[in-house]
Parts: sequence; structure tokens; C-alpha cells
Amino acid sequence: MNLRELGGYRTRDGRMIRWQKLLRSGDMSRLSSKAARKLAKYGLDYVIDLRSPFEREMAPDNLPRQTTYRSYPVYPLGNAESSDLPTIDKEDLTDELFEEPYTTMVLSKHSQLAFRMMFTDLLANAKEEHSLLFHCAAGKDRTGIASFLILSALGIDYQVIKRDYLLTNLIFESADKKTLKQKLHGDNLRDLITEMNSSFYVQSQSLDRARQALMTNYGNIRTYMHTAMELSDTDLSDLQRIYLKRDS
Repeated sequence: MNLRELGGYRTRDGRMIRWQKLLRSGDMSRLSSKAARKLAKYGLDYVIDLRSPFEREMAPDNLPRQTTYRSYPVYPLGNAESSDLPTIDKEDLTDELFEEPYTTMVLSKHSQLAFRMMFTDLLANAKEEHSLLFHCAAGKDRTGIASFLILSALGIDYQVIKRDYLLTNLIFESADKKTLKQKLHGDNLRDLITEMNSSFYVQSQSLDRARQALMTNYGNIRTYMHTAMELSDTDLSDLQRIYLKRDS
């Protein structure tokens, strides 16, 4: 659901994202065996699951056997010990998360750690035509912020990033929304996740606010990458070498 390539987007300096390197998606639990084989043939090496542990347990990913699977929950909810994140002090961000989830995702220590681990795997995905896929439940909010950070690190213009973000609206116009709502429904802590995922359209203002919060607190994208994502200049150059090529 909501699975698409990020290959082909162009940077301001004339390079473009390689094909068969970056994929973004929503729920992967209903992936058919045929689709899984296609992804394996496409070179899928890494799958980064940004969902909370209880979401993952409720609907585990159905992936090709050789795929390296990572659980990096972006929201500080549920049992962190059942994820692949290093231990971090628990943050009480429930109110902020509900009111301003996009801003929280770029500023909270927990979310930054999840994205930082994602960048570690992005740097490890160095073989040509070997893909890394990142996803959440609907492929729009957590995945949207992850895509914003990745594309920003690669030097893609913000207006292009925003257009890619808004493609989700076209996809969900034809989705089976009733089934998706039922799948996302939960109780207790799950209600918070469900509330955000039950809105099937993304708005450009949400991404704008997240970007503005990043700029206000860090000054620019490069400083955010250095400070919050702990990426050196060499790391950023390696990311661009791995995922970009000159447009021929």
C-alpha cells in the first residue's frame, strides 16, 4: 500500500536519485508472495519499519527471506525493548505528539534516534541496484518525514520533496479506506496511532511546519544533519555517492 520509488528526482546541481535504491511504503503485512518475489528480484535488501512495537505485532511485515529487517519506532510509545533502537531515556511526549506530530518527529530525541539509525542503514546500502525500503502504517506521516529528511540530505529541492509528499493524496483517493481504517483501529495506546492514521490525506502545511521547526531550532538542513542525525561531511558525501548519479 502506497509503495513507490524515489528514483529519478533531480538535485539542484544536476544529479538524480538512482533507481532501485530507495522505496517508501505503507503497510507491508499484506504483501503477497508474488509481490515479495518481485521485490526480492528488484534488489530489496533493507526494510526499515518506523511503526510502534504494538503496530508491528498486530500486523507483522511479510518480506522476502533475505531482507534485513529493522524496527525503528518513530513514536515514543510501546515497548522500546522489542525494537532495534538503542536504549534511550523515555520521553513523555504524548500531548505534543498528538497536537504537533510532525514537529515532534523532527525535534524529539526519540524520533531523531530512530531516523539516525535509519541513516546508518542507508549508508550500509552501498551496492548498486540494491534497495532500501522504509515504511509505517499508512506510508504518509512517519514515512513522509523520513522521506523529507532523506531527500533533504541528498540535496533535493524542498518543492520537489513536497510534491512527492502530496502524491499520497492521489493514492488514497482510490484506496479501500474502510478496510484500512479497520486494520489501523486499536485501543489504549493504539488509539493515538489510529487517530493520526485515520486521516487519509496529507496537507502541505504539516510538512511546512516541520521544516520551519527544523530551521528555527537548527538554522539549516546541513546543521540538522550534523547535530541531530550525527552525520559528518564524509557521511553526507557518501550518501550522495551511493544514491545519486549524474543525469546522462
